[in-house]
Amino acid sequence: MSAADDDRLLDELRRLFQETDPVPEETMRLAKASYGWRTLDAELAALTHDSLVDQAPLAMRGAAQPRLVTFDAADLRVEVEVEAGRQGNGRRLLGQLVPPQPARIEARDGTGGRRSVEADEAGRFAIDQLPAGPLSLWCHRPGHPPVATEWFRA
Repeated sequence: MSAADDDRLLDELRRLFQETDPVPEETMRLAKASYGWRTLDAELAALTHDSLVDQAPLAMRGAAQPRLVTFDAADLRVEVEVEAGRQGNGRRLLGQLVPPQPARIEARDGTGGRRSVEADEAGRFAIDQLPAGPLSLWCHRPGHPPVATEWFRA
């Protein structure tokens, strides 16, 4: 089957389900309204740069390059370097808050685990032995609402 065949099949299935068992309008309205509640207690910092996507890979043998990701919120940038942990133990994050400031950084993983570290006065932080997989960082700054990064794969 070609991609065009797949698209036609999906269109036909979509039409079939809409005719035989449509989603109630009230359900659609509530689903759309609830989307805004996903980070009710924190401002969302959007992923604005990912070196896996935004840069062509460098052709260097034997040198694993760390992944660089950047998240931007209204008044905060979170820059993170993701690398394999020492001796293959999970992932290691090295981060920087811009503008530099102290904060408590909480890493939430896809299994429900949480780890907290303190960013220093220069906004630098490091978190070791995080599991590979989905991850979100929450930045708790004195006098500011929390900022949560989008989920990303570490």
